[in-house]
Amino acid sequence: MAEAEELAKLVVEPILADSGLIERQAQALDDLEVKAAFVYLGLQWADDTREKGLTKVCFEAIVRSVLRDTTSENRMTRHQVYDLVSQLLPGHHVRSLREQVDGALKRLNKVYIRHWQHVDEFCLTWDERVRLANRLIDLTAQDDVLRSHLRESLYISASEAEIELESGQLEGLVDECRSMVEEILLNRGEAFAVAVSRDQGADVRPADIEAVVNNVIVKSGNQPALPVHVIAATLQALLVAPPEDVRSFLRSLADTYTLFSFMRETPDVQSAVVKIFSEGDIWLDTSVVLPILAEELLEPPERSHTELFSAAIECGLSLYVSDGVVEELTTHVRRCKAYLRAISAEGAQGSPPFLLNAHRLAGKDDAEFESWLENFCGRDPEADMVEYLEDEHHIENAPLTEYVNRAPLEIRAAVAEVWHENRDHKEKKRAMLGLPPMAPTTKDRLINHDVENYVGIIVRREERGERRSAFGYKSWWLTLDRTAFRMNSKIADMIDGKPPASPAISPDFMLNYLAIGPVRSRLSKKRGDSLPLMLNMSVLDAVPPDLLALAEDLREKLADLSPRIVRRKIRETLEDARLLLGPTGRGGEVALTNEVKAKLIAMARER
Repeated sequence: MAEAEELAKLVVEPILADSGLIERQAQALDDLEVKAAFVYLGLQWADDTREKGLTKVCFEAIVRSVLRDTTSENRMTRHQVYDLVSQLLPGHHVRSLREQVDGALKRLNKVYIRHWQHVDEFCLTWDERVRLANRLIDLTAQDDVLRSHLRESLYISASEAEIELESGQLEGLVDECRSMVEEILLNRGEAFAVAVSRDQGADVRPADIEAVVNNVIVKSGNQPALPVHVIAATLQALLVAPPEDVRSFLRSLADTYTLFSFMRETPDVQSAVVKIFSEGDIWLDTSVVLPILAEELLEPPERSHTELFSAAIECGLSLYVSDGVVEELTTHVRRCKAYLRAISAEGAQGSPPFLLNAHRLAGKDDAEFESWLENFCGRDPEADMVEYLEDEHHIENAPLTEYVNRAPLEIRAAVAEVWHENRDHKEKKRAMLGLPPMAPTTKDRLINHDVENYVGIIVRREERGERRSAFGYKSWWLTLDRTAFRMNSKIADMIDGKPPASPAISPDFMLNYLAIGPVRSRLSKKRGDSLPLMLNMSVLDAVPPDLLALAEDLREKLADLSPRIVRRKIRETLEDARLLLGPTGRGGEVALTNEVKAKLIAMARER
């Protein structure tokens, strides 16, 4: 036994003594002690039961991190622990900080740490030191896998951009992008923690990925070997649909950065988080429902929007759509059919509707489109859509019109006026693009639907006496519509008194809420690990004509392959093409030269 322990020490001690192993972790953080705290926070988060309060999880991790180099011969006094924790969390009240440290030391005693009571000194147990060493080895292995995926993606991006990278350049780019991934996750965690801790509302808007990439480049002073937009698109593709062998690793990093951001804001993380609703009735906007219809075309691991709603249902939240949203969904399906028929008659105007684009970008043939739409609508479109949403996604139809009818006229008129202004602005954009104006009746119906969701939920909150705090309400509206989040300030001068709190909640907020919020204990570990890191918020953007033309070219050139393989190659190649288009891809501009198209098609066959 003694020989085994001595052998273990020969293996473990060099690992723990190598500060470089910790230095390579938490790449969005600078200080070694802060990095160590981050590593332990991730370890604690992975191992603890989800029922434990977040404040306890965080302080137990911090205490273990400051004790990481202690042994029975090299112990630390209570006051030394106080001082080191205070350095990690400056600005927090000393008394409350010490109370939390005392509680953590007491809970950890005899399992993770040893306490010499007569001198009030502490050290980690040998088993805990071994566990930390194993954790560092495991993190290094997972990091190697992530770097491998980055290396492959960056090599492909460079090849398609016709940029030759030497081996050293590629490795340097991998290092830079590895840091960028963690900067992105830190930025998203901070946005959520600040919004919750400071009661700023549920409009969580982390910085754009390209902005984060630019910031990292400016700080480093090094100009990368690839264009910024290509790097940003490569990283977004990785984070929106991470490979299976790094998904849980990235999810753990994201959660740990969020917890760490909370600790920087407040020592009592649990109290900050329990302010958020633990029971929710959430109405879904058309902008967040359409993507789950399109995801029927994808393999299950790629259905990030669907996964978000499945996790919400597992947590006990109730999901609804209003009558107006059902009408918009069925109208969209009818518009898709009409547009496809107009193409054959050479009378189609404007951009193809979202679901038609999604079908094409998934590698499907237009001839199969109308039969695919039968998944959602048949002879009775509204009833069929309601049945589909309830059967496949547990989303129920719940009208809000009665609540709207009981709303003060002043509120209804003010909210409607803001949406009228928003629609007028969109009409001006359509005119600039040479598109025909929207029919006045259609415009009015869309405005009424937005008013139904916004005002209906406000009145429901009031009539049900829901808790009045930034996050305490039960009724919410999940939407991508930026106007909904600005509504509160826009109507402030249009009504008497203080405007009611906005019911709008963003998908980014929902993702963090499910991972960290008070409902997390209801989420299975498997579901928690598979939660999306982020959603592709550009799914409803116009698709550049170049991509649609490329899809047709690929289908023709790969006609000798099986339909399943053709669809896969089209999907993968179009994702690569999006990287090359960069920001122009969001505006529908033509940017792919014939030479680049030919190269993409050749690479598709070689895949």
